[in-house]
Amino acid sequence: MTDVLDPIRADASKPTEADEERLRTVCVALLGRCGKVDDALLAIDADGSGDIDEGEFANLLDQLEIVCTPEDSARIFATLDEDSSGTLDARELKEAVRSSGAIQTMYQQGVSTFGTLLAITLAFDAGVWALKGSTDALDFLTAYVVEDSLSVDNLFVFLLIFRYFKVPPQLVDTCLNYGIAGAIVLRGFFIFVGLAAVNAFSPVLFVFSGFLLFSSYQLLAGDEGDEGDDDEDEIPEVVTGLLEKLPLSGTFEGEKFFTSGTDGTGTLATQLTATLTCIALCDVIFAVDSIPAVLAINDDPFVIYSSNIAAVLGLRSLYQLLSVAVSDLVYLEKAVAIVLGFVGLKLGLEVCGVEVSSGLSLGVIFSTLSGGVLLSLSADADDKDDFEPAKKSAFLSLWTKVLGAVRGGGAGGPP
Repeated sequence: MTDVLDPIRADASKPTEADEERLRTVCVALLGRCGKVDDALLAIDADGSGDIDEGEFANLLDQLEIVCTPEDSARIFATLDEDSSGTLDARELKEAVRSSGAIQTMYQQGVSTFGTLLAITLAFDAGVWALKGSTDALDFLTAYVVEDSLSVDNLFVFLLIFRYFKVPPQLVDTCLNYGIAGAIVLRGFFIFVGLAAVNAFSPVLFVFSGFLLFSSYQLLAGDEGDEGDDDEDEIPEVVTGLLEKLPLSGTFEGEKFFTSGTDGTGTLATQLTATLTCIALCDVIFAVDSIPAVLAINDDPFVIYSSNIAAVLGLRSLYQLLSVAVSDLVYLEKAVAIVLGFVGLKLGLEVCGVEVSSGLSLGVIFSTLSGGVLLSLSADADDKDDFEPAKKSAFLSLWTKVLGAVRGGGAGGPP
């Protein structure tokens, strides 16, 4: 298979590492939008054959709202056109992109990096075992596994935000790095706020338990109340409403956070600032979902925070893995739902004085997630094509329902 980064013209210069990263990012964005290809083809494929040439491929990227230069589009097209026929079967685009050199390289890098971070995490957990005992060590590992599984939601949101703001491929890594750094700070804040709330008023644990059970139900039921929602690719209204209050330039200015106004006076926030603000706000929303889960496992601040940070630090490599494989993991979301339900039930039982051992918790959670992955690997192609991951946190879904009920005069309908 020809690598997407190989020169396709005799006078093409050898691509730099930045070129490689940028093209991989474009390929990942394309992979994530392959489910929309059939609709996009209606606007560019006049004869309905599904075969598109290089120019139509560039138009397809525009229809899918994928930011890409003409040169990058030409390189990617040449890579996917394995037989050099000058056309591609757009209906087979997903498999062609998945098997391209760019995606394979990115996936291998993600596996290698995640494996290294996992080894470091396990070594750290061995230190926890030596210093704090087996119970805390098992709870650290359990919390790490739970947070890693819940991080899948964060990655869906990252992909949605990058597409919504049309983030240039060369800035995706910058956004990821800032987003992960912000998550480390925000998670620490929410963890200690949660612990303070529990210490001040222990019955709040029943609230956490109920919320986790609601999250589990929502994921298992598929949030049936939103069946008619056509805004699947929209940023939550509560976030966009806040962004509208910022003085924004509406443009990217490299890695600058602020720029001068059009008349040379005043200061405007760039699209990069808007993107990072959106990531931070969404992380706050998802923290409301995930923090109760780790508080249900252990109440030691060190164990909770360190396990959470270990999971957050692996987000970038997890992004590389799941941005490729996520459309195939059709049962992982349901497995995560079962885990949330189990953790919520565990918390409720322990508040009532019934202890659930750390070893049993880890075994149930690990086997459930592993089962979800194994079932996904055995799923047929139709199930994978029909799979649409949830894009709302339980908190956001609950907030939307309450707000809709208030605006609708208590009827619970849309505003």
